[in-house]
Amino acid sequence: MKRILAALAFASLAPLGFAQEMSPGLWELTTEMKMQGMNMPPNKFTHCYTAKDIASGKQYGMDEKSKCSINNMKNASGNISYDMVCAADGSKMTGTVKGTMSPTAFSFEQKLRMTPDQGMGEMQSFIKGRRLGDCK
Repeated sequence: MKRILAALAFASLAPLGFAQEMSPGLWELTTEMKMQGMNMPPNKFTHCYTAKDIASGKQYGMDEKSKCSINNMKNASGNISYDMVCAADGSKMTGTVKGTMSPTAFSFEQKLRMTPDQGMGEMQSFIKGRRLGDCK
């Protein structure tokens, strides 16, 4: 289950590379998740994104292995929203993502529901990123 949720967190970022360009460099990413009224501990990590990574979208997990699709993408003045559908371990997750993006920071809220439900109800994720500087 943790593997599915981590994959969805990265997949939800996929359109960012296409909707508005983020700057290459060292980024700090923080993900938080809530489901059934339970808060999971935040996960924070850093990653160096090259210009080639950003141009290809691979840094977001949207490659040939990704099982997510993005629909209804809207991008206006740094405000981004879209619908997402992901296949995961015989289930399907559908949801919406809304947030803001600039070349040096982003913040997104993601709401997902798994079918069949498996007793989890709606899952809510918060994903934040900020550019720390150049890669070392």
